[in-house]
Amino acid sequence: MKKGFALIGAGLFGQRHAQAYQRHPLVDFKYVCDLDEARAKSVAEAHGAAAYTTDFNEIMADPDVIAVSVATPDPAHRDAVVAAAKAGKHILVEKPLATTVEDAEAMIAAANEAGVKLMVDFHNRANPPMVAARDAVARGDIGKPSYVYTRLSNTIAVPRDMLKWSSQSSALWFLGSHMIDVVGWILNDKPMRAYVVSRDGILKDLGVDAPDFHVATVEYESGTVGVFEHTWILPDTYNTVKDLKVELLGSKGAINIDGSHNRTMELYTQNKGAFPDMLVPPFGPHLTGFVLDAVVHFVEAVLFDKPVLATGEEGLANTKIISALIEAARLGQPVQMPQ
Repeated sequence: MKKGFALIGAGLFGQRHAQAYQRHPLVDFKYVCDLDEARAKSVAEAHGAAAYTTDFNEIMADPDVIAVSVATPDPAHRDAVVAAAKAGKHILVEKPLATTVEDAEAMIAAANEAGVKLMVDFHNRANPPMVAARDAVARGDIGKPSYVYTRLSNTIAVPRDMLKWSSQSSALWFLGSHMIDVVGWILNDKPMRAYVVSRDGILKDLGVDAPDFHVATVEYESGTVGVFEHTWILPDTYNTVKDLKVELLGSKGAINIDGSHNRTMELYTQNKGAFPDMLVPPFGPHLTGFVLDAVVHFVEAVLFDKPVLATGEEGLANTKIISALIEAARLGQPVQMPQ
């Protein structure tokens, strides 16, 4: 029997949630909610939702809705998440969970008090090459990880044209939250100390009040060193809207991931080089693409009482780390990571 799910926030990633709910055979897609009524109507009609609204309280009052996705702008998750928890709805919230520790803690407290599931949509945990990298590290294929380089960046069109709220966020929040999470997940390690540099000017000249880029050097508890590079100023002529790369060097080998171009993953051990076949967007094991597969994970966690892909507490830890990285950039000196 199908169960009712709803979407709050019908923007860029909210529409991916809508795709997943429309396609899932066990989901009755009840509502799309967005402050822009025309967009709510358009997304609802495009993805087969039964109704649309500009007021999420309408969703909270419907007993047939058992779970919601909250895909509002980065700083605007708290009100909808807390309301959903109080209404007894399970919650999938886009990353980052929050851009303040206070908001993150309030959402976790509301979900815990209500006894509902709270999942943060760190969908790179469902990204096939990231999963393969985690498995390879756990098997010891590359020995002890020593260095990791990550780059997740967007063309300038994303903050200028696609995200109307980009001045309330940054490439570090929007993109870096992904990579801080997935690298820690791959390594099974926690950051200890960081030094960060950021610059601004290019985006501000375009009316976007956000840094052009952040580059962070992060030391982990194990001794591994990571470099994180996140920018919103790749040129419009770039061959893809995003550029995703991960390079992991260990004592016995290396892993290269290129999520934007031809070769998805390379695994080099002391004995051989391997190039595993990967199902990558627009393909995937469930609903075509790992972004949608993460939503499937939430649906199955709700319907079959399975663990979520990333917990609220993991989202809180991520918010604390990103906040500390921003502070390190402001101070221009290394900072200790919150524990």
